[in-house]
Amino acid sequence: MKIIRFISDNRYRLFKTILAYFAYFCIGSATTLLGSSLLDLQIRLNVDFAKVSYLIPFRSAGHILGSALAGLIEQRFNRSLLLWIINLISGIFLGAAPFFTKFEFTSIFLVIAGVAHGMSDILCNTSVTSTWKEKSTNWLQVLHMSWGIGSLITPVICRPFLLPEESLEPDSSSLITANTTANPVIVSIYTAKDVMIQYAFVIIGLLSVIVSFFYACIYFRERSITEYSKKEVNAVNIQVPQPSSQISPWKKYIAIFLAAVVAHFCYSLESVLGSLGASFSVKSDIHMDKKTGVLLATVFWSCFSFYRLIFIPLTFIVAETKLLALSLFLTLLGVVVSVPWANSNEACLWAGFTLVGLGISTIFSSSYGMLSRYIVITGQISSMIFIPGVVGESFHPAIAATLLANSPILFLYYNAALGVVLVISFLALMIYCKTVLKTPTVHLAHPSIGPRFSTLSVSHH
Repeated sequence: MKIIRFISDNRYRLFKTILAYFAYFCIGSATTLLGSSLLDLQIRLNVDFAKVSYLIPFRSAGHILGSALAGLIEQRFNRSLLLWIINLISGIFLGAAPFFTKFEFTSIFLVIAGVAHGMSDILCNTSVTSTWKEKSTNWLQVLHMSWGIGSLITPVICRPFLLPEESLEPDSSSLITANTTANPVIVSIYTAKDVMIQYAFVIIGLLSVIVSFFYACIYFRERSITEYSKKEVNAVNIQVPQPSSQISPWKKYIAIFLAAVVAHFCYSLESVLGSLGASFSVKSDIHMDKKTGVLLATVFWSCFSFYRLIFIPLTFIVAETKLLALSLFLTLLGVVVSVPWANSNEACLWAGFTLVGLGISTIFSSSYGMLSRYIVITGQISSMIFIPGVVGESFHPAIAATLLANSPILFLYYNAALGVVLVISFLALMIYCKTVLKTPTVHLAHPSIGPRFSTLSVSHH
């Protein structure tokens, strides 16, 4: 009965939250989509692999730019209007990008899609935070889980559209190799017309367009309600209370800085292990085969995504502080198990990646939700937190890949350093919030609630 009543009382907020989950799913899908389709895009664009690989940092650069823009425009426009336009742009440009056969056009379209993804990333988080306020932590956990689910499902969507592997036999008449056997140049037996991976892009893009349609419905509904509510407020001369915080600005910015550090190292460790874990398993002294290496990466992403399904129910039974302490312990334990034994012991490799995936799963969402209890999270503040995270997501894998090419053991030590700094920064944020900020902002309204009037607040009035 309580669940039914909760759904009935919060149906509009639940609808907006679920819609944010689908938008975040699309972002997670887009980030994995490029990695899964690079070989086919190489054929489609008729360029070498080194050049086609630039599509990933191009989209990431757009993501960073979009994250910065979101903080500037979020306070000037209705959030639902922005999410409507952003998801529409994301769907169109992501879906159309692989239909070109020129690398430059595809790059431009992916950069534009990346800008839309960066803006959507910030706005989805602020939307969930402002909707549930001090109770937003678990809702944020599900939001970030939807990113992981998108990353997991996308390779399955891509698989039917990927071209079969080309034969690499020396006597094949379809292949031309250079005189040197050290670095052969292989001419593909396929042409751009044979590539079908663009239809996987269309599927993800179409989902973004569908999400944008529902955000358009929300915008027009909120617009009509806002106009009605303004007339009611003017008629009875109601003064909308403005949020006031007793926290000094420098204390607030220190907390934001600590949350940004957590975002940077959490995103970095997640990206390094998720993108390079399979390569490490092949290059290490264990020398796993590629299929087993891909399975290792899948296990990591599964632990990272679905541990939240255990974490969230436990928050109703066990104190959240204890659960977060368990997450930090699992992260450190995974680091200890991995370094340096994961290079030569397969059991340590599996255990280390699994433990780290479980440990870091809830850390960033918890830090973001924790911060929202003490200060009002705006789009500008979210940008200050997410931009360092996205930068780390792009920067650290490049360093880790270089170390992996030179020495797999250095790769492990680099991951250990990322994990230890992540744990220390998260502990610092927890202690700082409880000892310095102290007073939660339960009584404060989100700045967008007053002038815009959510459907829920209007119904109460």
